[in-house]
Amino acid sequence: NQPGLTEADVAKAVADAAASQKPGLTAGDVEAIVNLVVQAVPEAAAPAPAGSKPSGELTVGVGGLPPLVQLGSKDAAGTTSVGMNWSIYEGLFKAPPAPQPGEASSPAPATYVSELAESWTIAPDQTSISFNIRQGVQFHDGWGELTAEDVAWTFNESLILGSTGNGAEQLPPALKVGWDAPDKYTAVMNIEPGEFPPTWGTLIGKGWSDTYGMLSKNLYDTVGEDEFLTTPIGTGPYNATYWKGHDEMVAEAVVDHWRVTPSVKVLRVIEMPEQATREAALRTREIDIAPIPGKALNALLSDIGGGAVVVGLTNPNTIYMSGNYWGKTCPSCEETDVYRKWDGFTEAIELGYPWVGDPEDAEGMEKARKVRWAMSMAIDRQTIIDTVLGGFGAPVYNSHMHSQFPPGSPLYKDEWTVPFDTVKANEWLTEAGYSDGFEVTLWSAPDFSFWDPEIADAVGEMWRQNLGLDVTVDHSPYASRRPQSVDKSMNVPWLHGFGFEKGGTIANFYCPHPGHIGGLTLP
Repeated sequence: NQPGLTEADVAKAVADAAASQKPGLTAGDVEAIVNLVVQAVPEAAAPAPAGSKPSGELTVGVGGLPPLVQLGSKDAAGTTSVGMNWSIYEGLFKAPPAPQPGEASSPAPATYVSELAESWTIAPDQTSISFNIRQGVQFHDGWGELTAEDVAWTFNESLILGSTGNGAEQLPPALKVGWDAPDKYTAVMNIEPGEFPPTWGTLIGKGWSDTYGMLSKNLYDTVGEDEFLTTPIGTGPYNATYWKGHDEMVAEAVVDHWRVTPSVKVLRVIEMPEQATREAALRTREIDIAPIPGKALNALLSDIGGGAVVVGLTNPNTIYMSGNYWGKTCPSCEETDVYRKWDGFTEAIELGYPWVGDPEDAEGMEKARKVRWAMSMAIDRQTIIDTVLGGFGAPVYNSHMHSQFPPGSPLYKDEWTVPFDTVKANEWLTEAGYSDGFEVTLWSAPDFSFWDPEIADAVGEMWRQNLGLDVTVDHSPYASRRPQSVDKSMNVPWLHGFGFEKGGTIANFYCPHPGHIGGLTLP
């Protein structure tokens, strides 16, 4: 029932299913990544009866398994979050989806699900929140008890100046003041006076689908940073015994774990970038679970059995028209005045990228807007759904917010709908001064299942055929260009996307901050 499923959500669901005492996975169950994941388990592992030991093995094929970077300030790719999804790490608590605007102001703290924090108290002046840390929780491999010092260090280290950490990017400046540990089992999050965010729980308890995974300061102090980065030590019900990026991760169940003893003894995650490889592995039962594009489902299911079930919310595949860095101030940047100072913008203006507008040039801004709309109107979304996605999907017009405000929602605005209109698209392109087209690179990373590179290929061909553009579709890995989104030198359109649950925010993708953004910032 989790909306906005991503590969991370599916990974988490798999690990939780393996770790729970609920009925196990059944043959023919189909989960979703961009709506669907195929599961081919002939007979599910039975839940572990009380007092019994975990048994069996569950093998998952994934499109990408990143190298572990187990340090908040350096974990630009969010690899610790990957470990969270596989139940290697744990957070303070989990926040449920926040209500839609108009339903309530924010989820009540009583609805937050306790994990490593047993309880918490908001200071009367709203300048801090004190967390009571669960006593007796042990780090893997004998690295000692989790204490408030570990919690404070985990957060503070991720917030240091120059941090490119994935988790810290999700937090507003008000929640980046710093953490204290006044005693062994009390961790205090300080908050900027007068800036208390009512959705603090969603921001801390969700982030990239999960809260921060708590790390061992003792491990860091003992082995040093280099070894710490690649030594997965958490407190979760699975202990990673092997993690080699772009290869394989193996985790074993932690017997008598404080929260739950897993039913499955060994969890094995194997990187299989090619769809054909994952399909073959499912057919031969080499793996039990894998992300599979919708268009391949019918043929695959006819071979292995089972059926397709659409679950969760749409994972929008969005094209960021990057280079439009219009933001003026960055409160959390070392240099707060960022207007017209980021390389992605200055280069785009100097080279005359048609989709990038200059706020100092009203006529140019309007021309760039028409170019962006022309490129959007030239995309036949329904044809992409019918062909590339095998009929599984829905047209998306408003970026990530589609999962919260889809067409038909009372909050949806008709002007957000982009018609497929090649005549109008060419008119606007001509009005903008590009009747003969222009060169453009569209980047689409191939190593995340929820960003379908075939969608980028289809869009590129539509731009060629419908607008006469000279399009290069770049399928280089995500890691190769992510630094450009961090230092704001990115200025080519790129495919990105995942669904946000109710109350989730995309503000960080469009507001200036030191970390990863979508390639544009609003004033």
